[in-house]
Amino acid sequence: MKRVVVLRALAAIVIVTVVAPLPARAQRSVPAYEQQYLPGSFNWSFRKSYRIADGLFNAFDYGHAILYELLWTKPGADSTLLENREFDHVTKRVLVDPPRLSLPEEAIEPQYAKLAPEAKLMFEWAHVLHRQIYDVWADERLSPAQKDGRVAELLRYYKSRPDLAFSSVPKSMDLMEGQRYSLVFRKRYPKFNGLIWSYHWLQVGLYDALISGSDPRERQANVNETVARFWRMLDSAPGSMPRTMPMTAAVAPLFTERYPEAAIIFDNLHGMHDVISDILASPAVPRSRKRAEILRAGAAYRDSTSYAMTRDEWHKMSIGMGVEMMGGRASGGDKAATRPDSAANPHAGHTMPPK
Repeated sequence: MKRVVVLRALAAIVIVTVVAPLPARAQRSVPAYEQQYLPGSFNWSFRKSYRIADGLFNAFDYGHAILYELLWTKPGADSTLLENREFDHVTKRVLVDPPRLSLPEEAIEPQYAKLAPEAKLMFEWAHVLHRQIYDVWADERLSPAQKDGRVAELLRYYKSRPDLAFSSVPKSMDLMEGQRYSLVFRKRYPKFNGLIWSYHWLQVGLYDALISGSDPRERQANVNETVARFWRMLDSAPGSMPRTMPMTAAVAPLFTERYPEAAIIFDNLHGMHDVISDILASPAVPRSRKRAEILRAGAAYRDSTSYAMTRDEWHKMSIGMGVEMMGGRASGGDKAATRPDSAANPHAGHTMPPK
């Protein structure tokens, strides 16, 4: 109970920014200036209309942050610290009664934030893109064509920070699974790894829930069903959780067809989450080298050349991995992708190839 009270207190005072003041060591390589959400009347629409789903995102922030903090500060701890104690706290307390507002992650992961502030800021900047796209699609005043235009603006705004932005070029699985430290975390912590993958399934799945709805009532029903499926994933963990990292092209095909750049960015974001977990958990990476390895991975996920795949290769790989292994398609993802407004869609020239 005490930790939940602390989380609520933190949430009550948070001011949403992308870049907060950093330790002196970090300021040598990270620009220390604040950057807000892109202004728009659509902001906070998702929170207003889909309060329960929005609250889960705040809880996810806690789950990611406490994971990295414990992996870094308690490297010799028994696996039950994450697999039992922290897993139960997150799933039975934090997710059930999530903070009302986004949490300042540096309050949860103070030591990790000092280790790799650059990676922390990359995640925060991508999460802003996530939340603003939800807001656009939750704003019932916007037509589908207007929503496409707003998302195009959000992508341009996101890319205006090349020091933080994940590449919109797909990355091969070798970057995530072919390194000397790869796969350590998921093997040692299968339940917590499944929890993180369940988060990622919901984060991309909600896009198709929103896009496929023909009116506010249907969108609400789709979102409710997608959230309910997330909760079912937590039953009998880890057997009921995703067994493969959810790929946006498989889980959310409507979103991927409409906004392939955003889908790739989010897959790269989720891949780097796994990479950092592996680096922190792996004995193959000495403690003195963990920061360097995290920075190396971050640079690879930002550039457009290393470990690169074509969009066609990425799409075929995503589908070939098996969507049922990832938790299945989200609500509405099996509907026809043809849209009557496609001619007005600024992304229409960048659709995914047919399955």
